[in-house]
Amino acid sequence: MAKSKSAPSLSRIGGYIRRQRELANISLHKVAEQSGVSSAVLKEIEAGLRQPSKTLLQSLAGALRLSAETLFLQAGVIDPQDEEDIAIIREIRRDPHITPHQRAILIDIYHAFCAANRARHE
Repeated sequence: MAKSKSAPSLSRIGGYIRRQRELANISLHKVAEQSGVSSAVLKEIEAGLRQPSKTLLQSLAGALRLSAETLFLQAGVIDPQDEEDIAIIREIRRDPHITPHQRAILIDIYHAFCAANRARHE
């Protein structure tokens, strides 16, 4: 049986999260507490046993003081070829005139437009 394509991605994102947590010298329990992700789920993600959703990645990014885009890239949610998209998202996140919730909505809308346009061209 062929090896699943998602297995390397799972271990890559889990290992990356664990390394970032260790580099920041933050315990697993502290990251779980700050992100709202249970310790058990975080352990499974770090072990490569569970695929984190975009929502979980966003929560973990905040607790690890990383950009969500960084974790999305590591998890394969964002294609590294889409650097222009990442720059746009960074600018939305920097805008002081809108709330964090409004920023998240704009980013979701932007991703939806990009996905719709890709589907149209395929």
